[in-house]
Amino acid sequence: MDFKQVFGERIKAINRELELSISSIENDRLRDAMLHYPKAGGKRLRPIVTMLVADAISKSGNTAMPFGIALEMVHNFTLVHDDVMDQDETRRGLKTVHKAYGMPEAILAGDALFAKAFEIVGGMDIDGDRKSQLTSLLARAVILLAEGQQMDMDFEKLEKVASEQYMKMIERKTAVLYSAAAQGGAITAGAPEPLQEDMFEFGRLMGLAFQIWDDVLDLRADEKLLGKPVGSDIRNGKKTLIMIYAIETLEEKKVERLLQILGKKNAIDAEVNEAISLLDDAGAIDRAERIASEMIAKAKMLLDDLPGNEDRKLLKELTDFMIKRDM
Repeated sequence: MDFKQVFGERIKAINRELELSISSIENDRLRDAMLHYPKAGGKRLRPIVTMLVADAISKSGNTAMPFGIALEMVHNFTLVHDDVMDQDETRRGLKTVHKAYGMPEAILAGDALFAKAFEIVGGMDIDGDRKSQLTSLLARAVILLAEGQQMDMDFEKLEKVASEQYMKMIERKTAVLYSAAAQGGAITAGAPEPLQEDMFEFGRLMGLAFQIWDDVLDLRADEKLLGKPVGSDIRNGKKTLIMIYAIETLEEKKVERLLQILGKKNAIDAEVNEAISLLDDAGAIDRAERIASEMIAKAKMLLDDLPGNEDRKLLKELTDFMIKRDM
């Protein structure tokens, strides 16, 4: 799938509205900090999901776009604050916001992006009932995001994490914005409640697969495409599904060695590569890929509830793209 060719015009429209929304910030430094990640690019997957679902149901993608942009702002707000918490220095090949502008400015930029998201939903051209539904959906997503981030940080201190715990964490930290995107598109389009629920589940499965694939890319992607060092999850001590499966599978000595490297911030490349080899030996990376593929297949089945039009076809192609992208 040539993502830019298929969605290029939508991405341009989303970017225009995203930057226009932030341009009202008067303080130059705060505005620049808020735009730091959005201007770096991005596929705008969440707004595109919102627009495609709304278009598939009632050709209301443009009406739904502000909700997608609100989700994109929330997403960028979490990136800014996550980088502060993880003390990361680069993202998407750029300095992180707190490195480029300072820690206080990064916190303020995140806060302002968060507030802007709700302002955008409040200004949508829809009736009050749907606007209320979307506001509640957005608020619930932010709360779940916070829970997911806390769980992720808690896991770094635990010696063992169960796969069920990990799935619950990524459902909150990552999948929640995709489920909100798809359900938000359905709400904006005036879909009946059963279809809204199906779209929520579609987005949830898509988001889970997206995160599991992201964990795979952290180990196998080209560093230039990834925009950060390969194996950064290992250095940061992340208990990914891949790591959990390896710990459950490997013999005791190999597990001990893996845990020696996991969370070692100053691990040299040779140590990270050794850890990746251990994960491969356990078959954990391949197993994670299979699980992501199964989730995508289930997500695509839910799309059969939508009208059989070009937008549904594009949604299916986008769903496949989630586990075929290289970054």
